[in-house]
Amino acid sequence: MAMPCRWRLRGYASDGYSGAEARSLLAHRLDWASQETWFEDDQGRLLHVVTNGERTMVTLVDGADGPGQHLVDPRGQGVSGGYLLSDGQIETYSDRDTVPFPVACQAVAHFLEHDRWPQDVVVEG
Repeated sequence: MAMPCRWRLRGYASDGYSGAEARSLLAHRLDWASQETWFEDDQGRLLHVVTNGERTMVTLVDGADGPGQHLVDPRGQGVSGGYLLSDGQIETYSDRDTVPFPVACQAVAHFLEHDRWPQDVVVEG
């Protein structure tokens, strides 16, 4: 069985994050007023996580210009704002294209550990 890729914060050299470490990091980023997190792996894939504290957009892309996929909430209705990006831009997303923050943290932790999404989340793309 192949070992999962090592995921680290984008632009930083490190040994990589375990799923538990990533979950803890995401929770603490809100304390540090940093709502956007980028992870990268050795293959050039990027995992983008941005939250407004309640809902979270989670996107996986194959490199900067590659195809992507994101977590969705099929029952999500309406829109939510307040997603602060690192460039200062504040985004609004459809609730269908975001998931509750705890679901996002659990899904990211699972993905980093197993290189696949957990079975209880819905992915599009």
